[in-house]
Amino acid sequence: MVWAESTENIDRRVLIGLNFFPNVIAVDQDILSKRTASGKLRLLLAYTIDRQTAERLADQLKNIVETIKKNPVEIVTSNDPEKNFSASEVPCGIFLTEWLQDDEFEHIIRYAVERHIIVFSPFVGDVERGATAGIYISTKIRPFLNISTLKKSNIRVHELFRRLSKNHD
Repeated sequence: MVWAESTENIDRRVLIGLNFFPNVIAVDQDILSKRTASGKLRLLLAYTIDRQTAERLADQLKNIVETIKKNPVEIVTSNDPEKNFSASEVPCGIFLTEWLQDDEFEHIIRYAVERHIIVFSPFVGDVERGATAGIYISTKIRPFLNISTLKKSNIRVHELFRRLSKNHD
């Protein structure tokens, strides 16, 4: 099975989060204003060390989503989005493919807050550290939102989605 081989040795939370990621991006009420000049919604898979895993996850994400709200999606990887993308070509969402040290994590969060970008992290504790969104696993798997980061980023999400999610203030 190709999927099993391509995701072998990848943390299950990361794979679950990857499936949630496009749906979380879709609830951004201002998503259409975040298209690139070519009209695409850019999703960034961010890494610091493990480029190979980020690229494997990007390939997997391409199998999960082709469009968001009928807009084509462009999936890219980067270890430094600030250096790799011009001001007009920023992503509309960032997915963390690996756990980041505090300074790296804070750099990504600052970058995202300044540009109104959702940062999705599947790692335990990252929503509390400032990631915009993640997953909460109990008897059900639910989106997990950092309300403070949403406000700082001026990101508006659908109220129903907010109510159905676990929220961290």
